[in-house]
Amino acid sequence: MNQTLIPPRYRLRVKQRLAIVEYALEHGVKPASRRFGLERKTIRRWRDRWRAEGLAGLVPRYPAQRPSRLSPELVALIEHARRVLEYGAPRVRVWLRRVHKREVSLAAIQRTFARLGLPRLPRRGKRRPRPRQLTLFEKPAPGDSVQVDVKVVKIGGRKVFQYTALDDCTRFRVLRLYRRQNQWSSLDFLGEVQRALPFPIRKLQSDNGPEFPLAFSLIVQEAGIRYRYIKPRHPEQNGKVERSHRTDQEEFWSRHTFADLGSAVPALAAWQYHYNYERFSLALQGQTPAEKLELRLPVAQLA
Repeated sequence: MNQTLIPPRYRLRVKQRLAIVEYALEHGVKPASRRFGLERKTIRRWRDRWRAEGLAGLVPRYPAQRPSRLSPELVALIEHARRVLEYGAPRVRVWLRRVHKREVSLAAIQRTFARLGLPRLPRRGKRRPRPRQLTLFEKPAPGDSVQVDVKVVKIGGRKVFQYTALDDCTRFRVLRLYRRQNQWSSLDFLGEVQRALPFPIRKLQSDNGPEFPLAFSLIVQEAGIRYRYIKPRHPEQNGKVERSHRTDQEEFWSRHTFADLGSAVPALAAWQYHYNYERFSLALQGQTPAEKLELRLPVAQLA
């Protein structure tokens, strides 16, 4: 076989194997085994292939697909997480560790995706880049800062407004639906948040929307809560609650259809419970908001 017909990535390896075979032919297989640190059966196999096929016999022969070291049960779990739960590899890894007590590397999960021909996750649209320092910053205790925002959804062909409050420290959330987006809905939601959160609110922050007017800000401050408006056209300052709305869209609203507000309210309450107590977050190193709250709440009580 002509040297030029050997695939370029294998030429050096073929040259090395040829040198070992020539040494074995001159000095014997056993001395070649000692000199090069190879098993004798390997050298004999290369020698026999070289005699039968020439240089082509020294080209590495790897199987087209190496067998997986993962059990069929584990492969089925990975497939379920991708197809049904629509998890990416990092979330699959945490899910396997938390739910099934199995430790699998990211590389093994990604190889399993490729071997099974699993589809890529649907594109979620272009993401808005956020300053690195804002994504890393976190308040030290629950209640130090609660972000509030409103998401517009459609139920039965009509606009409905999801009010959301998210604790900066733990990402523990409160969700409510309102027919209108105005000051009175905001005030009612404030009372809901104060009753629902298991810790006092020391600061509340929102955007400058008309549903959060000066009168709302004054009522919040009269309740002993500091109030902050984020800078206009800087939604990244409310980045955590904004990001949680994307999760709502991907994992709740896009998967359910409601005929009216009455059917949506209990479903949203169940989603709130799942988000706070069952859904682990990669941003919380695999914890749920409730688990992080349990770790941090004593610190807040001592403050």
